[in-house]
Amino acid sequence: MCKDKEDFYLENWEESMKDWLLDPATVQLDEQEFRVDFLDTTESFIVEIETENICPEELIIKKKDTQLLILIMVKDESKMRKRSIRFPFCLKQRAITYSIEHHTIEINVPKKACSTPSSIVIRVQGLSNE
Repeated sequence: MCKDKEDFYLENWEESMKDWLLDPATVQLDEQEFRVDFLDTTESFIVEIETENICPEELIIKKKDTQLLILIMVKDESKMRKRSIRFPFCLKQRAITYSIEHHTIEINVPKKACSTPSSIVIRVQGLSNE
């Protein structure tokens, strides 16, 4: 269960993300599942997924406390490819959005919480026609 209080330190978060990005397991998941890049802007955190080497048919984004789960069903594969990213705050009241453009899926996680809880699951089907 998430704490309502948004109490995190940017320095700790930056160090944690640096460790995550440099972790050999992360690099291995980039190769085995799908590549994930992480951007930090003034207003939000952006998760970029490169889809040039895969043919996604379905995208599922799930919020679970502080963890963002990203699942992609690839054309001609029988199982979902998965990645997860842990954030320094609860995602329950974050209005997560996504966009899909030329071999890239961008997931936008606002730094500022909204006043009411937002959707727990985002499901997009029919991506292979993108």
